[in-house]
Amino acid sequence: MLGSSSMTLPGFNTSDGAMAQAIAGDFWYDSYDITNADGSTTTIPANYDAFYPRAANCAGSSIFNMVPNDRYMLNMAYLRIKNITLGYTLPRHLTQRINMEKARFYVSLENFFTFDHLKGLPLDPEEIAGYSSFNTSNYNSSRAGVGSPAFKTAAIGVQVTF
Repeated sequence: MLGSSSMTLPGFNTSDGAMAQAIAGDFWYDSYDITNADGSTTTIPANYDAFYPRAANCAGSSIFNMVPNDRYMLNMAYLRIKNITLGYTLPRHLTQRINMEKARFYVSLENFFTFDHLKGLPLDPEEIAGYSSFNTSNYNSSRAGVGSPAFKTAAIGVQVTF
């Protein structure tokens, strides 16, 4: 099982979107310090409570960044008001004077208001899709909140019926 990228249990298997290390990681994950050329390591004992970890080049390793961790989880709950339209229809006695059946003026706002817990991060909580490190065809194309945001649209209009 060590060195394998998949894990099989009776009746279960892993596939795109699930990692064997996430299931069995507590049992055989080997964390260790990487010693840099100058003798220092990636662990800084005086700064264990830093929010962001020290940058390290672990590109050749398959174990880094694959251990379950809730350190950087975001509350992606949101409320988005998709459409608000405010309109006013002129009274019939006014429209009949100018040979109109009906005249309506309106203002419409789409995707103008989103209430979330993202504290100004440039993420769109509605842009959430599947991502997998095993499927490179969609790499970086649809990660949570990354992508084209919902456009804000304002429209002013008049509806006239003759």
